[in-house]
Amino acid sequence: MSQSFIRAKPLQALKLGAVLGILGFGIAGVAGLFPDGGLNSLLLLAFFPMVLALVIGAETLFAGYRLLRADDPRSRLRNQPFYTAVRVFEVVATIGAPGTFYVLIVEVGSEVAGPGAIGVLFYGVGLGLLAFGAVVLRTAVEYYDHRQNRSTSGHVRGGNDVTR
Repeated sequence: MSQSFIRAKPLQALKLGAVLGILGFGIAGVAGLFPDGGLNSLLLLAFFPMVLALVIGAETLFAGYRLLRADDPRSRLRNQPFYTAVRVFEVVATIGAPGTFYVLIVEVGSEVAGPGAIGVLFYGVGLGLLAFGAVVLRTAVEYYDHRQNRSTSGHVRGGNDVTR
């Protein structure tokens, strides 16, 4: 990932770094590199999307506020339909996944004891992976858009920024 992308989109880079770090920790834990048998890793994979939901919820509220204050909000949404669809998918997946997991815990959690609770935890891990995938997809689209806009701008020639 280029330094220009990190400077231009620090929140996207931070979200991607957090997701990759959590996934790495989760894979290492499930592989048995930690003495807890992978339970803490599974818990982290299941519950970290709640933190992502807060961040992406705040980001979405801010973006919605900026969109409402724009001159022509409908044209901004129609100009980039794929980006808009990816952003909506990210919001639905990252807010819906922990919400669904929470409802699952509240509705089924008291009835399930012992080994059945691990099954509920696996549902949480699956929903968490869905949220992580949505964040990675959005970051990839943002990175692609950044590379396309950067390479077509007037002050970039041959991949080198001539303004420096």
